[in-house]
Amino acid sequence: MNFNKIFVSEDIDSNNLGVTTTLHQMGYTNIGHSQYCDDAFLKLKKAIIVDEPFDLLITDLSFVNPRNSKKLQNGQDLIKAIKEIYPTIKVIVFSVEDDHHTIKSLFSDQNIDAYVCKGLNGLKELKNSIEALLENKTYTCPIATAVLQQQNILALDSYEEQLLLLLAKGYKQNEISSYLKEKGITPNSVRSIETNISKLKDYFNAANTTHLVYIVSSLGLI
Repeated sequence: MNFNKIFVSEDIDSNNLGVTTTLHQMGYTNIGHSQYCDDAFLKLKKAIIVDEPFDLLITDLSFVNPRNSKKLQNGQDLIKAIKEIYPTIKVIVFSVEDDHHTIKSLFSDQNIDAYVCKGLNGLKELKNSIEALLENKTYTCPIATAVLQQQNILALDSYEEQLLLLLAKGYKQNEISSYLKEKGITPNSVRSIETNISKLKDYFNAANTTHLVYIVSSLGLI
């Protein structure tokens, strides 16, 4: 499986450029785009009519649209509209939104194939999502995955929260060890700190400590 034509629906030029650049780096050149949901739908529909449909739609959810007359208000409306006339199109949502209900309903009600949160590692995760779709898999980035599992996330204990707060401030593990020793907090050895951070990275599926801090911050856990 491969994607012959990809459509990007994104209203912010810098984000559009980032997505397009990532697609070019992956070898994709047949890329359509629009900054407006109504216009995006018309282009997608026209491609179907001339029997040259797009295989993949990458869309944001929120659009700042200055046009007064519009039928499709947001990415959800666009996905619903195109799925009604071309249900086999693959859809990746690329958005800053990380609401549990929104993500869950997009998968269950609109049958999207991937959800990727913008921000740190966003474009890398977008690439990962495309590769997953090529293998006929669905995909959620680590933040979206954590949001969907949020009801199962145990509250951080005070020790874990302290570790993450210090990491967020840029402390290195030896500095965290010294700080905890000064405060009389245990365990405070570098090895124990490393072990606990590693467990947190595994739990939140974080690539590194910076990514870990980003995920738990996005979830409002610190």
